[in-house]
Amino acid sequence: MSRTRKLIIAFWIFIVIMLLWQFYTYNQGLKQAAIDHPQQEHFWFTNAVVTPATPAASSQAHHDGADVVQTNFVVENNTPNPGSITCLVTLKNLGNAKAMGVQIMVRPYRGTSNWDEDAGHQNVVVLSDDDPLSKFGDWVTFPDLAPGESSTQSVVFLGRSLVTPGKNPNPDIMFQTEKAVTKPSSQGNGD
Repeated sequence: MSRTRKLIIAFWIFIVIMLLWQFYTYNQGLKQAAIDHPQQEHFWFTNAVVTPATPAASSQAHHDGADVVQTNFVVENNTPNPGSITCLVTLKNLGNAKAMGVQIMVRPYRGTSNWDEDAGHQNVVVLSDDDPLSKFGDWVTFPDLAPGESSTQSVVFLGRSLVTPGKNPNPDIMFQTEKAVTKPSSQGNGD
């Protein structure tokens, strides 16, 4: 056997030994990671697409006048056209008077997160309220709401490729309370 052939065989034996050593080291690392971070045994799954935003318990108390709150916010992707989103907003009057001229500012990207395509999905950034995309929105008009009544309206926006829509947290809601109509008194002076 020539010297060159011996060197080639020794080289390939060295490569095989290094690969085996790498497999062993990687396997040991996986075993140690499993010991350090045991796997969760119980899993609970929720529907992430439709999660109603329920008002706080304190806001469900009795209110004098009208009290309009957002009770549900659902985003449907690629509707009515590809590349657009439809936001379904539900408002409810929790007060004891009729709410008139009801409007809500729908901001589909408020309180959401985006990712940097250069850094991959590992670098997730939560949009601040000062971000121009968080301020992007539209006023939606609702019909007058009687006490306990709710209504759902939809609004369409263009979708963004790097940002998933949020849940419109802390929405700006404008309304007026219907004033009670008082009847004039029918007391006579006896004349």
